[in-house]
Amino acid sequence: MRRDLTAAELRERLAAAERSHHAWTSGAEGERLVAQTLGELETHGWHLLHDVHWPGRRSANLDHVAVGPGGVVVVDAKKWSGTVRISDGHLRQNGYRRDRELEGVARATAAVAALLPPEHRASTRGLLCLVDQPVRPTRTRSGVPVVGRTHLVHHLRSLNATLTSDDVDQLTHLLRAQLDGPRSPALTTTAAVDPATPSPQAPPARARRPVSRRTARHVRRRALAAFVVVLVLLFLTSMLVTRLVGGLFAPFAPTG
Repeated sequence: MRRDLTAAELRERLAAAERSHHAWTSGAEGERLVAQTLGELETHGWHLLHDVHWPGRRSANLDHVAVGPGGVVVVDAKKWSGTVRISDGHLRQNGYRRDRELEGVARATAAVAALLPPEHRASTRGLLCLVDQPVRPTRTRSGVPVVGRTHLVHHLRSLNATLTSDDVDQLTHLLRAQLDGPRSPALTTTAAVDPATPSPQAPPARARRPVSRRTARHVRRRALAAFVVVLVLLFLTSMLVTRLVGGLFAPFAPTG
């Protein structure tokens, strides 16, 4: 990178790498905190699955799936900074709407529900958990509720009971086999995964690294130098051949 990029391009690449690293580590820390909070439910008849495979996606993951009396709940953790508000049913962070994140939760919930027996699919729901925002459970226009981590356990315990203890055990076993089985690929955090990641049947095209103008000039110069070298070698070879041929026929040349 130092050889092929200008100083400005190199600084831009390094800054982007640092931003990506910060987002990944921040997201991983958020998932850890939410997992710790959800652990309080285990004494109330809930079972938990963390960082499991997103059904139908090549390398995406689900942060948390909680199975308990209140149903099967897909929890997406977001460790957002800044100002977070919900107004008119829209979730905004620092003034920007976060509809895409809510749609991702809805898609993940539908994917998990499709794995369950038909009689239990209506018991599946999803929510977006804000790790550092003290937001009380609030429903958005997308139908996905948003709740702060400090209110998460109380919210799940307040859900109407739809599953028996036997249901909870059976569905947990089913989901663990489907979401966390040996066929699951290596998982990453959602901080680094686009919800629109294609399925294995349609792997994403490998992006080509853009070629900088400095690199293009360097390639052209090397090609020109190679061409000149070839011409010089051809010229020297021609001279050498001419001298050799002249030496061979010199004894037969007529004398004066």
